[in-house]
Amino acid sequence: PKGATRKILPRRGYTDAPDGVSMKAQEVRNPVDRRMASVLAKDPQVQAMQEAMQGQGGNTRRSLLAQALRLTPQVAPDLHKIIDRCVERLDVETELEVYVYAAPQFNAGCTSPENGRVFVLLTASLLEAFDTPELTFVLGHELGHHIYEHHEIPLQALAQQKGVAPRTILQGHAWLRQAELSADRAGLLCCSEGQDTGLDGAVRSFFKLSSGMRQAPGPEQVAAYMEQSAELYREDSEKERKGFQMDWLSTHPFSPVRIRALKAFSESQAMGGELSMESTEAKVQGAMGLMEPGYLEEDSPGAEAMRRLLFAAGAVVAGADGEVSALEIAALASLLGEGRVPRTLNPERLAEVMPERIKRVIDLVSEPKRVQLIRDLTLIAKADGGVDNRERFVIRELAGKLGVQPSFCDMAIEDSSTLD
Repeated sequence: PKGATRKILPRRGYTDAPDGVSMKAQEVRNPVDRRMASVLAKDPQVQAMQEAMQGQGGNTRRSLLAQALRLTPQVAPDLHKIIDRCVERLDVETELEVYVYAAPQFNAGCTSPENGRVFVLLTASLLEAFDTPELTFVLGHELGHHIYEHHEIPLQALAQQKGVAPRTILQGHAWLRQAELSADRAGLLCCSEGQDTGLDGAVRSFFKLSSGMRQAPGPEQVAAYMEQSAELYREDSEKERKGFQMDWLSTHPFSPVRIRALKAFSESQAMGGELSMESTEAKVQGAMGLMEPGYLEEDSPGAEAMRRLLFAAGAVVAGADGEVSALEIAALASLLGEGRVPRTLNPERLAEVMPERIKRVIDLVSEPKRVQLIRDLTLIAKADGGVDNRERFVIRELAGKLGVQPSFCDMAIEDSSTLD
């Protein structure tokens, strides 16, 4: 029927940025996202998964037609005005269909292309609670994932495969967080108007997503929410942050981190500000440092202590089910680097040195950073296709000794990488 889908005209581009500065979406994509996506796309395991998924017929549209409401221009004219704006600002060329479905949570998503269409999904609660600038940011963010082809790297499917190198999974998690920053920038481009960067609408959307509150926050509430960013960084300085342990596996940066990164971008030359793009990217990655401890490459006594414990604990976890498989040895070698793991391991001997290595890690490494070691152990346990209950027990026991919530182990084992 007429108006059921939207066929987009050829690219017109968007150049009426503040002070005449070009703001084409491809030019302001987070360069770390671009670089990491390029590296992942060349990974043989990623390529193999992409090939395996080619030609698989999708049934997303049929499912949506059966279970959700399609928002055509006739059904939701105001929403389509927002979509038209985002399409122009982001140079979207693909046919779009927008659906709303019943759910109490504020959520939105964008699918990978299927039969020449992309589906944008909104929960009814979000659609009803978000005003025009907030919806513009959310829709621009979701379409940002599409134009940057973030869905082309099938990490969720890859994470469920047997024998996937843990480094690939770790790189995938880190890349997903960087990809979210690119999508946030796309959302901000859609919100901007003249000298107004659109940051206020973006922050209000984060406020609602974080709080679940439907009422639009006032200036004082927005300012207080932005102050959370500074508070988060102050709390991270070698203090115990037990409440944040569950977030180390997040595919999304913490909302205060995203706000700090987006504020830096709003002050950049690309948005008509004075901050050079080089300085902007430095500030953005400085903010992201909160989520990237990097002990596998870091040169410090604490990082070395973590690696030594990972070697011993990795062998003990792998051998907990009675056999250290070649896939588990390969997974440990993937984490620690080539030449650092022998072809055979002696779990019983390495179990004897674990107490000393645990103590050294506790002495040198802050509790939040120990969480990544537990996560890495789950990747070793999953390398042969599943986690035995004995392996789970060993990981949970070590987590308790390191001050990590045992429930984090279960979350890490059951984790699947998603992007919305």
